[in-house]
Amino acid sequence: MNKLLVSASAAFLLGLASIAAASDHAPDRRSVTVSGRGEVAATPDRARVSMQVETTKLDLRVAQTEVSRIVKDYLAQLKALGIADADISTAGLSIQPEYDYSAKGGRKFLGYHLTRGIEVVVRDLDKIGDVLLKATTAGINNVSDPQLESSKAEALSRDALAKAAEDARAKARVLADALGAKLGAVHTLNANAEYIPAPQLQKARFAVAASADLAQESGNEALGFSAGQIRYSATVNADFDLIAP
Repeated sequence: MNKLLVSASAAFLLGLASIAAASDHAPDRRSVTVSGRGEVAATPDRARVSMQVETTKLDLRVAQTEVSRIVKDYLAQLKALGIADADISTAGLSIQPEYDYSAKGGRKFLGYHLTRGIEVVVRDLDKIGDVLLKATTAGINNVSDPQLESSKAEALSRDALAKAAEDARAKARVLADALGAKLGAVHTLNANAEYIPAPQLQKARFAVAASADLAQESGNEALGFSAGQIRYSATVNADFDLIAP
């Protein structure tokens, strides 16, 4: 039994030595590493708008009543614009006590700061200006820039990745030809995709338009809103084999 074990161990070590010797004489791998970039543009077909109603009152009930009234008024206006209930979220709510710590004799209670968040998905961009303007007329005092989106975002992102991969292969082929080698298979590949939003509506313009006489122009005209285009960009880092002629 002991002789068998010794023989098996010797055979195993001999096999390792053979593999090591073979790898010492194996040719170095030749490769070329390149980066590729791809981009596609699309016209947005929807927008996501986030806003908040904020108030600070000594009496919490007074604050809640005021905020609830503003939210209900705005929701009624959204429904009049044809915004579906499924595209409106009012779940965000924050209540924080506020104090003045610089007051003499210790901190001074200033009231309860109540924040109610609203998010609206606008699927008809002809209505985006009205959605924004009616928010201010309802009393909502914190409105973020609309985030323009495409319902085909996933397909557009894949198209950008495909273009980036094609760009990487084209660059690698140019280098291989210049070196008198043939381009082999891709060895490693790393990819990254990103969304590039369209220029956003200027808040200063929004503030001016909100107080203007809007009787004879649409909300989009009043805000000078133009959807423009959004872009999906991708980068690819690829390592290709080089085959000697």
